[in-house]
Amino acid sequence: MRYFKTFASVYIIIGLLINYGCSKEEQVPFEPGIEQFNFLVREVDGQLAFLNETPTSVELDELVSDTLVYMFVEKTNHVLAADLNIDLSEPGEFFADSVPDEQQTWEALNPSVLKAGTKVHSIYFHYDNETYNDNFNLFDYLNCIGQLQVNAKITFKFPVLGIIMRASGGKDNLGKSNLELGISSVNYCDHNLRHFPGINIVDGCQSDKFVLSKDRKTLTIRNNTDVHHDNYRVILAAD
Repeated sequence: MRYFKTFASVYIIIGLLINYGCSKEEQVPFEPGIEQFNFLVREVDGQLAFLNETPTSVELDELVSDTLVYMFVEKTNHVLAADLNIDLSEPGEFFADSVPDEQQTWEALNPSVLKAGTKVHSIYFHYDNETYNDNFNLFDYLNCIGQLQVNAKITFKFPVLGIIMRASGGKDNLGKSNLELGISSVNYCDHNLRHFPGINIVDGCQSDKFVLSKDRKTLTIRNNTDVHHDNYRVILAAD
């Protein structure tokens, strides 16, 4: 049985409205903690947990839960030093269950580029199940049986500029963004050919789902994992 190798204080936020009314000037800069969460997030519903302390690792099998997506703040009021590739950049539903696999492409996510000089906030999301590999069965894996799934909705206080989630198909936007947005003390997953740390959108039952509201402030997620884990960055406008 696998277990938590990264010990961190966790605030489990389920259907909790947090809005202390603190001004931006009073809250910046932040040390890791609930103050960051209050500054960036208005409301959470579902299987999400905010890490009150920065984890040491988000590599495969290091920070695990069958029922929760973990999230932590990486950057607040950060000015991009270079252009940043974004994989999902527009409001909409990606992808509805009715969308055929062949139409679930990276291009359909409307990828874009955030220009250097843009001021942003960055939040990292991580879902790595605990039990799938303990009872691994090749037939089940090949037939999409026994996948673990989580569902959640989060409303931010700032508009979502985009989500970085691609770490396959010849592009590793997630890994490349570690240099600009990652925390130096966190061990991010670099083994993308073996661990597939990003999001899988084009593989039938393993497809993950994202819905970004028209006002860009509410994100609904459905993440599925088996032997791999899901990781993505949500980039918020800081101005």
